[in-house]
Amino acid sequence: MTELVTLGAFVAVLVGSVAAGVPTVYALLVGLALFCGYAWRSGYAPGEVLAMCWHGIRPIRRILGMLLTVGVLTGLWRAAGVIPAIVAYAVPLATPSLFVLMTFLLCCLVSVITGTSFGTAATMGSICVSIASGMGVPLELAGGAALAGAFFGDRWSPISTSALLVADVTGTDFYGNLRRMARTVAVPLAVSCVAYLVAGALLPASGGSAAFVGELRTAFDLSPAVLLPPVAVFALAALRVDILLVIVAGVLTSVPLCLFLQGMGVAEVMRTALLGFSAPTPGTAALAGGGVVSMLSAACIVCVTSAYAGIFEETDLLSGVEGVVSALASRVTPYAATLGVSVLASVVSCNQTLAIMMAHQLSRDLPQTAEEHALDLEDSVVLVAGLVPWSIAGGVPLASMGAPTASMALAVFMYALPIWRLVTSWRRGEGR
Repeated sequence: MTELVTLGAFVAVLVGSVAAGVPTVYALLVGLALFCGYAWRSGYAPGEVLAMCWHGIRPIRRILGMLLTVGVLTGLWRAAGVIPAIVAYAVPLATPSLFVLMTFLLCCLVSVITGTSFGTAATMGSICVSIASGMGVPLELAGGAALAGAFFGDRWSPISTSALLVADVTGTDFYGNLRRMARTVAVPLAVSCVAYLVAGALLPASGGSAAFVGELRTAFDLSPAVLLPPVAVFALAALRVDILLVIVAGVLTSVPLCLFLQGMGVAEVMRTALLGFSAPTPGTAALAGGGVVSMLSAACIVCVTSAYAGIFEETDLLSGVEGVVSALASRVTPYAATLGVSVLASVVSCNQTLAIMMAHQLSRDLPQTAEEHALDLEDSVVLVAGLVPWSIAGGVPLASMGAPTASMALAVFMYALPIWRLVTSWRRGEGR
């Protein structure tokens, strides 16, 4: 009974914080206090409770460093002209009849390069939604295509922080996970492209994107040299270089571009790495962001939710839920069970990081290998977390794009992949 009261109080705090607009990290800290209190009331000494928290945090120290480094990278790639160049080169290709499809593909491209759904939504996504407004394309449709594209790379990118987290908590090889994810994506990607192609063909639209591209070309030097950092990142990733070194290489190759191509000073580069990029003109305001500060909230969330994992592992707090999951897994495939847990975790957690941690905690004992478990998490909770209206995982990207919440219903890829995995897992009878 105490377990249900504790979990119920946690859910109430989370839902209340979302309704009141309170930052999620504060609600998670309250949750940590609740769970620590539960452990203490269960007979554990305060020192033992702290040891539980540290036991959960200790394995993710490396990923915390990666999160902060990715923040530096995303800030400097904006300032160096990397993201502006991708936008300027690609957006003019989005003709009216192909606009929705191009929105999806362009956001896929930027999200794979940057590894972040938030950054993609704030840059390419916001620009595409702005163009959609002028072309007569429904914002729900444009926002759905952009959100789906943003999560494409959030799931599969050599610098994706969610993919790094999944690899870390499951103890699997990061590059091996990327390779396995590539095998399950072809059909959902094709279905998404066809859906957006048909939608675009049925919509009357007019207008263009010359003003956006003109602003970018005025504010930045967009010569091909600015594409060196992403080329270096993907070349090193292809060689299976340690992912932290790959991210650092992306940072180091962007610094000379900031200094010598974009004309920034050393102090300005350092400020951008720490505080993020400040747009030079009103027309490029959508590009602002990144920097270490942009990752501080995510780092705090990862720390707190990792502490949860340590408490969950050492106490019986989730034993009742784990029993339900085990019973469910005996009737369905491991992927179906993981997907069900992912929906519950995403609804309760209100953010992707905690949803990943909870889904892993509740489904890690299913009859499958660690590699299969990691793939199931990538193909379920990583995407599902972005489809909960009150979760920051999808709500923040949509808000940054200026798209309505209804756009979640038209994020085709985020539904197509879980459905495809359900179909293929039942057909093969995985784990049954």
